[in-house]
Amino acid sequence: MEKLKQLFTKIVGWVDSKGFSALLSLGLGLGLWAFSYKIYAGIAFGVFLTRNWDLFRGWLKNKN
Repeated sequence: MEKLKQLFTKIVGWVDSKGFSALLSLGLGLGLWAFSYKIYAGIAFGVFLTRNWDLFRGWLKNKN
């Protein structure tokens, strides 16, 4: 069970580092906006922007 938890943690870390969560939240936001759930779409867009900002900031720190 411990190895399964470690594997899951590694997979989640890899997915987060590649920005899939940002793309997922963008798609979710667009879908919610299309179905007139504008408040929830705003939350999803906020997650998208925050996640992309984190990736961009990390990229700039690694470049220096």
